[in-house]
Amino acid sequence: MPCSRRVFVTGATGLIGKELISPLKQAGFDIFALDFDGRHPISADVTWLRGNLFDENSVARALEAAQAQYLLNMAWCTTGDYQSSNLNFDFVRAGLALLKYFAQYGGKRAVFAGTCLEYAPKETPLKETDPLLPVSNYAQCKNALHGLAEAFCASNDISFGYGRIFYVYGKGEAPGRLTVSLISQLKAGQRASISHAQLTKDYMYTKDIAAAFAALLDSDVQGAVNICTGVPISLAHYARTLAQELGRANLLDLQQLPTEQPLYIVGDNTRLVQEVGFAPAYTLQTALTEILQEKK
Repeated sequence: MPCSRRVFVTGATGLIGKELISPLKQAGFDIFALDFDGRHPISADVTWLRGNLFDENSVARALEAAQAQYLLNMAWCTTGDYQSSNLNFDFVRAGLALLKYFAQYGGKRAVFAGTCLEYAPKETPLKETDPLLPVSNYAQCKNALHGLAEAFCASNDISFGYGRIFYVYGKGEAPGRLTVSLISQLKAGQRASISHAQLTKDYMYTKDIAAAFAALLDSDVQGAVNICTGVPISLAHYARTLAQELGRANLLDLQQLPTEQPLYIVGDNTRLVQEVGFAPAYTLQTALTEILQEKK
């Protein structure tokens, strides 16, 4: 009989996904992850199953092999012009195929990753019950998959949770992202410019995000849950904190240029804390210190 603590993970090599292994193991899960190119060695921590997320037959074979009762779907493209990319629609189809075969092979609990960009902006912390207004292809597809996946799970006796991620920073970010750009410029002794320093967001370290998803998966909480800190941080404060850690605060150029972006996007994490029972372990400063130590 398959172990009831088997979890099938997609996106296990991504910015957040690679941080999932530790909290999932600590929670007692046996981890099975989709491996696109066959480059991942067999290890005690993860059983890699060869497959292509966009190839339904290979997904079916992987889920048959895993016989997992838990599914954690983190896979999505968030590089380049991902907000408008038609690839987002492929991820919707892939997510539904995952659920079809997950149900066929006895799955009982699924958690999918969403985005705060599904919400209509407002000037106070966003709650899971607030109105939605997804604008980009990315946010619309995330929201569409949420509704379809929730309906499918309700019809197939599968418990379903949906974690809405706010703003992410962590180790191994792609070039061009805020943290990487600031570190690169400041370490090189170059001036680092922030055009819209007045923007206030909810930044969460990838290790905390991963641990939050592991806790959500391991709970019986259903529906949307904000994966966030609940702490408003301006771009100015974020940049200053990083620059001070590097001793290069004098190189910052903080501007408040006009922008059409929402000035405030912060989450209410009451459900995450009170129902899931998870609270972030890192502050902005302790997380940035850890990132910088790795880069020495």
